Amino acid sequence: MEQHCYEWAKKFDLITKKTTNKEFKISKFGLLICYIFPTASFEKRCLAIDFFNWLFFVDDFVDIKKDLKGKPEEIKKELNKFMTILNDNPQPEIFQNSIAIALWDVWARMKKITNEEWRIKFRNTISLYFDACYLNACNKRSHNIPNSVEEYIKIRRNSGAVMTSFNLIEPLLGIQISYDNKELQNLMEYCNDHICFINDLYSLKKELTEGEVDNIIIVLQRSNQYSLREAIDYAVVLINNRMTQIKEVVDRLMQYKLKMDQDTSKYINVLVDIVVGSFYWHKISGRYTAKNKYRRNGLN
Repeated sequence: MEQHCYEWAKKFDLITKKTTNKEFKISKFGLLICYIFPTASFEKRCLAIDFFNWLFFVDDFVDIKKDLKGKPEEIKKELNKFMTILNDNPQPEIFQNSIAIALWDVWARMKKITNEEWRIKFRNTISLYFDACYLNACNKRSHNIPNSVEEYIKIRRNSGAVMTSFNLIEPLLGIQISYDNKELQNLMEYCNDHICFINDLYSLKKELTEGEVDNIIIVLQRSNQYSLREAIDYAVVLINNRMTQIKEVVDRLMQYKLKMDQDTSKYINVLVDIVVGSFYWHKISGRYTAKNKYRRNGLN
């Protein structure tokens, strides 16, 4: 997976002078996919990591491109161009951008294993992610930090792009589920929060240096007048509380396993894989020790 991950990024000229081979390799993105999708086939894991690679490079593109820095409206315009590919209506000029060409490759392969109902859901998830990116850019420009944990979580559930990994469970495992179950919806939200909070904890040092405001610890420090140490300690409490909630919901759902269809049961198991896999990957990835720009999405 690591070899495929690197070769795909090189194929589409995504690794540049600002994102060196060493920085890319020590991030261990291929290992991340093995951790969070341990039961998927190799071919489908390749598709998943190529998509996540694309997400990482989009983030880098928005952060370091000089004519976008501090310009939320321009960022929004660029992200909307990527949406035209997902909407199957791209303009020819967009393919002058290597990131757009890479997305075209991934999207063409995704369409082969998905139906239109899934694609509509996926487009909506990406659209919410792009909206959150725009909002964060506005907040960063104005140094505006969310006033409460609740306000922060509402933004972060989209800005982390974690829901894209949840969307991918169905095509990667060849299953189809209904999202009408309220307990399942709660489980997805708790899993999303846990992954994003863990990411905030591990990326804190870089984000303090770079003036980011989309971090639970920064929000806690401002909204509760905590010291940095107090904010970190309370963030750990929130992380542990989310894990307790995840366990409680999974236990309740599994009590009704005989009544639950097999696909939903598989989906729940993979949600837990994503939470646990993401945590262990954060502990070993060099992403947070290198001068690496791949840092913001909830799964990276």
